[in-house]
Amino acid sequence: MNNIPAYKTELVDSDTRKIQYLFESKGEKSIIKAIEYTPVAKRDGKVVYNLGFGDYNEEDGNIFDDTNSNNGDMRKVFSTVLNTVPKFFKENENAAIWVQGSDSADDFKQICEVDCTKNCDDVCKNFNRRIKTYRYYVNRNFVELSKEYIFFGYTNSENPTLVQYIPENEYIGILVFKKK
Repeated sequence: MNNIPAYKTELVDSDTRKIQYLFESKGEKSIIKAIEYTPVAKRDGKVVYNLGFGDYNEEDGNIFDDTNSNNGDMRKVFSTVLNTVPKFFKENENAAIWVQGSDSADDFKQICEVDCTKNCDDVCKNFNRRIKTYRYYVNRNFVELSKEYIFFGYTNSENPTLVQYIPENEYIGILVFKKK
């Protein structure tokens, strides 16, 4: 899906509740990360899976998707997440993937204000930061990606709607289908 080096992933859980890959981020420290696909809805007869990602707690199996590890290997980690998409669709060809950052929730700004060190004033600089990373990747590679995938964007308006993805537009979520 991309040419950036990626970590080797291990499929550790694959059932009707979730599909989970683990890998080790080897930056300034060693951190176990998890990529998790969880069914959240049905659309056009297809199961829609949420793409979740974050630091993995080995003790309880939870994923912390709201932390910033700052481990110095962000590009390789992001590439690793992207590399699971073709694997996912190979095993789940009639599914769709929903991507939305944990920093896109309506209450994120209020939560962020509590510990914010950026003094953002009126506009929270951390809001939608994660989805912007995915949008940037899709925008830069849209022509090539569109050969295999269909993209829809979830608009950030008063009445949010799902629309055909147009590069460079603002979206707070992305829905991806594999072409037949």
